Amino acid sequence: MLVPSDKLTKKSPSSDGFLERFQEIGHLAEAVAEEHCPNARVEPALILKNKNVTLSYGPYGSAFDGMLEHRSGRFHVYANLDRLKTPESGRARFTLAHELGHYFIDDHRRALQSGQVFRHPSKCDYESRNPAEQEADHFASHLLMPTTRFVRKAKRYVPGLDAILALKDTFGTSITSTAIRYTKLELAPCTLVKWDPDGLDWKWFSPSTYAAGYRRIIESQAKVPPDSATGMALAGKPPPPKGYFQAGTSAHAWFPGAWSGSSRDVLLIEQAIPLGEFGVLTLLYPEARRY
Repeated sequence: MLVPSDKLTKKSPSSDGFLERFQEIGHLAEAVAEEHCPNARVEPALILKNKNVTLSYGPYGSAFDGMLEHRSGRFHVYANLDRLKTPESGRARFTLAHELGHYFIDDHRRALQSGQVFRHPSKCDYESRNPAEQEADHFASHLLMPTTRFVRKAKRYVPGLDAILALKDTFGTSITSTAIRYTKLELAPCTLVKWDPDGLDWKWFSPSTYAAGYRRIIESQAKVPPDSATGMALAGKPPPPKGYFQAGTSAHAWFPGAWSGSSRDVLLIEQAIPLGEFGVLTLLYPEARRY
């Protein structure tokens, strides 16, 4: 089970209804992937075309990443190149997959068709706290990275950001969405932290990490050591050629409940990758690969 932070959703992650709905959305997305792209990388633009949903790219400032509109009985998707940069970028592909979520999730589509909602502007890649946006992000993740295909590829790599970056290239996805999918599927016991200029944006824990009681983490950038991997990324220092910073650390530096010198104060690998205007992503996992 993927355990989101309280900031990410107002719904309880332990709620049976919450889990059941997200499982259904995941199954729906993977069925769509299998129907339209069974033997190759999933192409959301192709699926839009197959469903007669038109698509246009343009500069729309910072208002949205993508927007699904219903007018005169037809659906159209607008993709914002000011935020997506290029149609081939991982963020652009995730955005199109997200808009497909609004199309394929019945109550989202019906709200547009009924006129209850005229258009649906979205900021994707796990930026929104809106429940409907979170559902569309969940759909996009499963559409672009179907479980069986993703796990099979992931097992080829040593755990960590090298694996996540390789999977990102394989599936044509963003770093953020790939890292969350990696965490959710317990491909390594890990904690994933997203920072924005104001501090902690969100945090995700792999199932074994959460079950082991590592559930609270530092939330202030002021508590991040400046010479740590995350500190250097937050300071805007140029990363090494591999694209991210890496250093050793210990659990007590990140988890308030893991006191220094206690049995819970395990050694960790800390990796941090700059996301440009979207902040910094930190991955923490045990040096011994387990808690």
